[in-house]
Amino acid sequence: MWKVCRFAHKRELEIEKLRQQLIHVAQEYGMQSENTIKLSCKLDVLINEYENNKVEKEV
Repeated sequence: MWKVCRFAHKRELEIEKLRQQLIHVAQEYGMQSENTIKLSCKLDVLINEYENNKVEKEV
């Protein structure tokens, strides 16, 4: 159980760190920049993995 909680917390921190990075890059280079779009896609993947893992644990 603790490993699951630790994993979830670690993933939440990764998501938040990437979200902050995305905001910074978008402000600096614009919403349509290649860097912004790549980070956005990477963030989407992390969030989807996190949510899918959460749903699996609930079932």
